[in-house]
Amino acid sequence: MRNIKLIIEYDGTPFSGWQRLKGRPSVQAELERAVLKVTGERLTVIGAGRTDAGVHALGQVGNCATESRIAAGRFPAALNAYLPPSIRVLAADEVDPDFHARYAAIGRTYRYAVLNRPAPSAILRNHAYHVPYPLGVQSMVAGASALEGTHAFDAFRGVGSYERTTICTLRRAGIAQSGDMVIFTFEADRFLRHMVRMVVGTLLKVGAGKLVPEAVSEILAGEDNRRAGPRCGRTLQVRLHRGGRLLGALRDVAPRSHLPRAPAGSPTPEAPAERVHPRPLLLKHPADRGARQPRAPAAAV
Repeated sequence: MRNIKLIIEYDGTPFSGWQRLKGRPSVQAELERAVLKVTGERLTVIGAGRTDAGVHALGQVGNCATESRIAAGRFPAALNAYLPPSIRVLAADEVDPDFHARYAAIGRTYRYAVLNRPAPSAILRNHAYHVPYPLGVQSMVAGASALEGTHAFDAFRGVGSYERTTICTLRRAGIAQSGDMVIFTFEADRFLRHMVRMVVGTLLKVGAGKLVPEAVSEILAGEDNRRAGPRCGRTLQVRLHRGGRLLGALRDVAPRSHLPRAPAGSPTPEAPAERVHPRPLLLKHPADRGARQPRAPAAAV
C-alpha cells in the first residue's frame, strides 16, 4: 500500500466545502470520483482541513492510500483529466505510510481580504469582502490585540458548533493595510467553526466606530456569541505542516496589483510542491446577501 500526498488548488464557489456531504457538491467527493476513475479504487482522500462552503484553496494538502502502481508524478495529470475546471491537482508525491494530511499540520493561518472603497470590484468579488465605508485600522489593531494568547473563544463560536473544547491559542492577530486592501491575518493552533468570520465581523464593527476597541476583550470574556459581529468576508486558509513550511500565500489569490505583499517577517513557500491552499481559501456566506455582498460561504480550516 502506497501513501500519496496531493497538493490541490480549487475555487470553492460552487462547492458546499471540502467534506463529502450527501446530495451536495464537495471538493472531497470530486477528488474521490477522479481517483476511482484513475485507479479503479474507492478511496478516501484526506484533507488537511475541512474548508467551509465557498472557501478557495491555493494548495490544500491531501493524501490517500492506494495499491495503484501509477508513478506519483503522473497523478496530477491523470486526476485533472477527470476533475472539473474548478479543481486542479498541482503536485503529488509518495510519502511515508504514517503521513496524515490533517494530523501533520502544526498550525493554521487564516487571512481575510477586505476591499475598503466605495465601489465593489468585478475582479475580486469572490476573493475579497467589500466594505464601502471608511475603516479605522488602528482601532481594529487595538481591538485585535486582546484576542492574542490562550483563551476560551465561546463568544466567537458559530451556532451549531460542538467542539469538545473552545480553548485556542491565537499566536497572532494582525491587520495590515495597503491601498484599498485591508488584510486580517490570524495564526493559531486551532480554530472553532466560524470563529475567524465572527472575529473579523466584530473588528469591522470596531473599525466602523460601532464598538470601541475595549469591547472586544469584554465580548471575549463574556462568552456570549450574540454580542460578536456577524459572519462575513472571504477567508484564505493556510496551513503549516511539520518542517515549518507555509502552505499557501495570499498574494497568489488575485492579480498582484490588487493585493498587498505579506507583512515583513511572514514565512514564504519554500518549494512549489508545498504551496498550499486552501483554510482555506477565501470565504463567502449566504448570510451576507442581505448586506449586498456577493453570495458568500467557508478558511478552514
